[in-house]
Amino acid sequence: MLKNQNLDLYDDSMNKKIKTAFVCDQCGADYPRWGGQCTSCGEWNTIKEVRLGSSSKERSSRSGYAGSQTEVKLLSDVSLSQAERISTGISEFDRVLGGGIVTGSVVLLGGAPGAGKSTLLLQAIANIADRGVSVLYVSGEESLQQIAERANRLK
Repeated sequence: MLKNQNLDLYDDSMNKKIKTAFVCDQCGADYPRWGGQCTSCGEWNTIKEVRLGSSSKERSSRSGYAGSQTEVKLLSDVSLSQAERISTGISEFDRVLGGGIVTGSVVLLGGAPGAGKSTLLLQAIANIADRGVSVLYVSGEESLQQIAERANRLK
C-alpha cells in the first residue's frame, strides 16, 4: 500500500522509499517538485508525478538497466576480435565508420541543416535493405511525410 508522507512515498510491504519525479507530459522536462506551468515549453498543468524504478542501490544488487548484471572490466580483459560490419554501399561513409556499420550498434549523424544527413542515411539504409538486412530509420526532427517524400525522390 502506498501512502503520501511529506511528498515521500513509501511501500508498506517493504518499508522502502519510492523515488518519484515530476515530468512535463508535453516536452519531457523534469523538475524536483510539482509546478503549475512548465518553464521549458510554457504549457500549464502538464507536469505529472511519476514513480521511478527502484533506487540505484537496489537495482545494482539485482541487475543492470538492460536486465542483466554488469561488472567492471579492465580494458586488457576485453576481447579485441573484429566486430561484424555491414557495408552501406557508400565507400567514403563506410571508411568513416571504420569499414561499415557494426551489427547492433547505433550511429548518430550530426551536422548543419541542409548538409545532406537525411539523404545520405536514406541512401545507406536502402543499399543495406536491398541485401535483405532489416533496418530502422529514426528521426527526431522530420515528419514521416518529409522522410517518405525524400525516399520517393531518391527511388
